[in-house]
Amino acid sequence: MSFENFLNWTVSIDCGSNIGNYQGQIKSVDGINQTLTLKHAFHNGILIDEEFILLKAKDIIDLNLLSQPGSSFQIPKTINKKSSNYEQSQQQLKAAPIANNGSKSSDINASQSNRSRSSKSWSDEATNENETNEEGRLRYHMDPPNISSLKNSSIIQPSSMQDKYRCDQMILEHNNGPIEYEQIQLPVPSTKKYLTDEGLIIPAINTELRDRLFNSAEYYGYSLERRVESMGRCTSDMCLHLLGGTQRLLVKNRHQHPTIVVLACLTEIQGAYAISAGRILASKNIQIYLYVPPNLTTIRSNIIENELKLFRTTQGIITNNVSDLPRSPVDLILNGLDAANNSDSVLFAKPWYRDIVQYCSRLQASVIGVDPPLDGGAIECKYSLVPLLPLVAMSSKNVGRLYLCDLGFGQKVFQHLQIRYASPFGAKSFVALHDN
Repeated sequence: MSFENFLNWTVSIDCGSNIGNYQGQIKSVDGINQTLTLKHAFHNGILIDEEFILLKAKDIIDLNLLSQPGSSFQIPKTINKKSSNYEQSQQQLKAAPIANNGSKSSDINASQSNRSRSSKSWSDEATNENETNEEGRLRYHMDPPNISSLKNSSIIQPSSMQDKYRCDQMILEHNNGPIEYEQIQLPVPSTKKYLTDEGLIIPAINTELRDRLFNSAEYYGYSLERRVESMGRCTSDMCLHLLGGTQRLLVKNRHQHPTIVVLACLTEIQGAYAISAGRILASKNIQIYLYVPPNLTTIRSNIIENELKLFRTTQGIITNNVSDLPRSPVDLILNGLDAANNSDSVLFAKPWYRDIVQYCSRLQASVIGVDPPLDGGAIECKYSLVPLLPLVAMSSKNVGRLYLCDLGFGQKVFQHLQIRYASPFGAKSFVALHDN
């Protein structure tokens, strides 16, 4: 059925809160210009002075059919907004002398009450001519195909009948197809995969592929110093997130600034990661205690020696005695002491390491493992940060909740090894990983 068959029908049209509601009879429908003309129209229950009202299809949110032409449910032909009683009351108000404030207010109230009783609206006329439920009866007994044909005709475009969206929903359409959640693909499929909070798939790699990726990064100019700085920055962001964001560092909270203990190995890269993170945190007026193993006269790595030199520019405290570390309160412990090349059996043979393990277990502070070994080490971590991509053989023992760190490597570093890579980090420098 075409929309011409609905001429002279009585309709109710919802145009939203800004424009309002209209009721009236359909006079004409222009499918080319997408307009609809009403006669004997009411706007929000008040009769309109104009003979016709023109509505655009893009402004129409909902359209309801009320009655067919010739039915008992008709719109009143003439309704005077100002009745004779109202005019008489206005004339009396002008002619009457103002004796006092009380008589003036009483005359005004009387005229307003007469106006409210004499002014008629759409709902008043409909109630006088029909029963209250007449409108509902007609709407429910209309022919459904007729109603759907009018709503689906060219006068109402699909864009004008879209669903309402919440404030956190994306309303912009995109033509990029469905979302691809596996944005990182290895040349050889991985046997273990993780998921981010958004559902992105993160494959795990072995230590050999990780070393090749680090070599590829150095080939493209990402030096070891850059990697240490990126890892330290990401670790410090993770610490600030766990400490409660910026609230703990406000000036009004200076009486409760956090305290962090950093454990650093002087022979492995994990120690450089931890010292770099401690330096960044110390520059934010956070109390940092840096523990390094005793009885080490020489440092085997220039990068660690440089990080220690930079750390000494802050107000952080360096010690190699466990008794010098704070007992309480301590907010976090950064563990850069356990490394892949340090076995537990060798470390446990040293008294200072046993003292550190007892100190961490007795303190009951949250421990963050900085690129921990595959078995997690002897110090139980609540969180662990790993760079680049997670490792396949990493055990859940003593590792805690796993987080991935963004080192800021470009895509060519991965393409050099035939790895398809898209960053899963979004606006953050770290993302949580969950077992798939």
